[in-house]
Amino acid sequence: MLLFFQSDSSLSEQDTVLVIMFIVGVVFYFIPSIIALLRMKKNLVAIIALNTFLGWSVIGWVVSLVWSLSSDAKPARIIVNQQTPITKEDGIDKLTKLKKLLDDGAITQEEFNQQKGALLKKG
Repeated sequence: MLLFFQSDSSLSEQDTVLVIMFIVGVVFYFIPSIIALLRMKKNLVAIIALNTFLGWSVIGWVVSLVWSLSSDAKPARIIVNQQTPITKEDGIDKLTKLKKLLDDGAITQEEFNQQKGALLKKG
């Protein structure tokens, strides 16, 4: 009964308190989304959707909070070694080709020895 006879000024204070409590509640509810936004998460839309639709359940809110605090996976660096090992067959093929070039007179004995030394060091 007392509420009906109160002045408008006290109702206004109650309304202000209710609005402030509502704003604080909404901010608290969306803390995971705010954190994800500030951290520029890769899955920002998914975190906001989870927080919005399942945040009312404590589990959905906690999962979205943990997801927003977790670090994004960094892409793996792949280093390609372009050197191919020389197998014995490749070395033998190259030596026979070098010998043929030497026999045909396309390369000198000195060039043959240099190339042969390089092949034997690799193999």
